[in-house]
Amino acid sequence: MKIDFKSLELRLAAAGSGNPKRAVEELAAHVLGCKPLEIYFGEMSLEQAAKLDPLIVRAEQGEPIQYIIGHVDFRGLEIRCDRRALIPRPETELLVEEVLKFAVQSPGSVRIVDVCAGTGCIGLALAHELPDAEVTAIDISPDALALTKENAERLGPADRFQCLENNLLDGFDAGCFDVVVSNPPYILSNVCKTLDASVKDYEPMLALDGGEDGLDLIRPLSGQAMRVLKPGGGIFLEIGYDQGEAVFQCLENAGFEQVRIVKDLSGLDRIVAGLKAQS
Repeated sequence: MKIDFKSLELRLAAAGSGNPKRAVEELAAHVLGCKPLEIYFGEMSLEQAAKLDPLIVRAEQGEPIQYIIGHVDFRGLEIRCDRRALIPRPETELLVEEVLKFAVQSPGSVRIVDVCAGTGCIGLALAHELPDAEVTAIDISPDALALTKENAERLGPADRFQCLENNLLDGFDAGCFDVVVSNPPYILSNVCKTLDASVKDYEPMLALDGGEDGLDLIRPLSGQAMRVLKPGGGIFLEIGYDQGEAVFQCLENAGFEQVRIVKDLSGLDRIVAGLKAQS
């Protein structure tokens, strides 16, 4: 049977969807097992149409498409995602790129810790793109960490990737990592209240709320990172678009050198990185 995709678009548009056409294409492609643009060149069975309608209803209610589908592409990896963790976003791929630039200059195996791992997308991407890297993924949320483990079991590599429930870097030995990378909660508490409903009503607030100034986790993490990094090691943090100078100061206060701000493709501050002195 032919599906009237335009009517589905109108339903999502009326519900306030930001990109109803793309949402319909993604959901229909998920049901049909094809690419989004291929939905217009075939037909849908009654059984498939029956599966599509409740997905459209969920989208009408504001649930993110990534949660409805249950996975997202992150640097070529199919990362499973649901309400236990933040949805991996394209901006975070830039964080991985910055770590890769640093890690490929390091001889031998690189020990990486991914703090506030969520789905595990950052650590898993690094484990796949750095064949000699050993990655430890940390989250304080047992639910998020369970999702990290599920993705790790599917994607591996099991011998170089481990998951730990932990509060930031508490308890780790000094000088045990080459890289600390994190996409921590950094949104100001009062801003969290104003977020789009598809974010604040579905994504975990524990992974969003960074406190009054957004730096509640970044401050202690900066100091802990200085302790656990080896000489010459690097810290890489994703930040809010207006937090560059504040986080820059956090890293300098913790003793990091060559601190720099990296902008995203929109020209906004997105990453702050720094190095621990060689000696």
